[in-house]
Amino acid sequence: MIRLLKTLLYGLLLVSPSADVLARLNDRKSANEASLYSDTDNVIMLDNESLRPALNLKSSKLVQFLNSFCGDCHRFAPIFKTLSRDLYKWRRVLRIYAVDCAQERNAQLCREFNIRQTPSLRFFGPDMRRNDDVLGAVIPGQDPKLIRSTLAELVSQNDYGPDQPNFRPLKPNGMGIFLDPQDDESPVQFLALVLQPTNSKIGRDTLLELLPFRVLSVRIIENSQIFTDFGLSPSDHKLAIIDENGTAQYLAPSSDSSEAYASAVGDFLRNRNFQPDPPLPIAAAANFTEFLDHQHQAILAKVLAPPLKVYRADLEQAIDKLLHIELRKWILLEGNSLNALKNIIKIFRYHNPLNKDGKLLLTDLDNSLSTKQSIKGADFGDLVDSLEKGRRVFKARRYIGCIGSRPLLRSFTCSMWTLFHHLTVEAAKPPNYFQVGSILKTFHGFAKYFFGCTDCSEHFQQMAIRRNLTAVKSHDEEILWLWAAHNEVNQRIAGDSTEDPKFPKIQFPSPQNCPTCRSNDSEWRTDEVLKYLKQLYDIKNVSFYGLPTPQGYD
Repeated sequence: MIRLLKTLLYGLLLVSPSADVLARLNDRKSANEASLYSDTDNVIMLDNESLRPALNLKSSKLVQFLNSFCGDCHRFAPIFKTLSRDLYKWRRVLRIYAVDCAQERNAQLCREFNIRQTPSLRFFGPDMRRNDDVLGAVIPGQDPKLIRSTLAELVSQNDYGPDQPNFRPLKPNGMGIFLDPQDDESPVQFLALVLQPTNSKIGRDTLLELLPFRVLSVRIIENSQIFTDFGLSPSDHKLAIIDENGTAQYLAPSSDSSEAYASAVGDFLRNRNFQPDPPLPIAAAANFTEFLDHQHQAILAKVLAPPLKVYRADLEQAIDKLLHIELRKWILLEGNSLNALKNIIKIFRYHNPLNKDGKLLLTDLDNSLSTKQSIKGADFGDLVDSLEKGRRVFKARRYIGCIGSRPLLRSFTCSMWTLFHHLTVEAAKPPNYFQVGSILKTFHGFAKYFFGCTDCSEHFQQMAIRRNLTAVKSHDEEILWLWAAHNEVNQRIAGDSTEDPKFPKIQFPSPQNCPTCRSNDSEWRTDEVLKYLKQLYDIKNVSFYGLPTPQGYD
């Protein structure tokens, strides 16, 4: 499958989406779309239209595939920003990009690159014609030192063309590479030679450190005899520099390390008034004024005012994002993953807050999937798009109760929790379409197979085992199981970088929202909690705020 995927990927994005799909994507793309990174971090955000041209550039590329709703992606962001800013000095050979797989327009892209876990780092060499580079080399983990060392090795394995950094060892009698009369326009005025012993990377790392000096070419040598080719006497020195007139001299670094070698060469050049490229400017502090437009501020004020409510717009957004992004990311759905998909659609068919067109869409989708033994993620996406054509299903254009006071907070994860709390309450009402535990089983299937946040998915699966998810014996127990699980998650991530300061992670419900839910000694009264949850998440009490009026909704 991977071999086939690599072959097909060459034609990625050559087939244009239909007019209906393009119109939908354009309608949803925001001019001021928030992202985890910016060019001030030395990270360029790309999408389905811009990634392919960027990958064809004659430099190496590091691409982080992320989900902007993913807590682990948020926690990794400061680490990645620091690393990326430090690697700005490598920009002659390495460009750093990021793609947000949570954006609908990037769903196909992330599927084609087989992005199942985020954050995911992929390295691409300068020659995309090499088949091994089509999907990119996976760089594991989040340790910046390991990422940096892995990148150094990968970057150094590639050629970057004339007048560009050259990691190949210089051979004897190679001084012609420096004194070539055809290179009149080359900025290079100095050549540094670094003796690199077997199994050492000191030459490679010195070259990378000195990339900001464009007047300098650093070449690795493996034989000290090459020093004599440039007129130097035999010695124990390991570092030499030659000017454009062929005048050579040894340099004496303070220690036998790439940092010391780079410092010695840098001091030599600065003493002759040759300066490196300036570092990346310090980024200005984040300003959320633009993010908090008048409409956003009005929604925040509405949502923060008591009493607490559940909003249809959030339930709709959750289903919308699932159908158009998350459920499409698999290359092939079969076996357990297909069953998880079928369970999700089946639950949605019988319990959803959508209008008439939405209910028809989910019914048709459920019927279409019922006989399938497997389905490609791309074909599932096409099926949804074809069944949705001519129907105006999703009218919500922003989160309401799941709105964030800062960019990229709450949103999709909040809406998914809200949706499944709502589903446990609706499934408890007669007629009971589903067996006890079906909603939790479906939520578990979503978390295991489709949730784009790897860390969140793993935590939920572990919690499901520890809390014995399959042991619930009634619909009421099902409602309370999800409530207790959600509170455990809140307790784990309270104070985390993903926490919205306007919506702190509390043990829910608060005493203000449900005064009777705790006893005098602050113990939960689960009978009162159950009553409160059934009232809060009941479809009859869900607010239309942010959507057309109930009379005009269908």
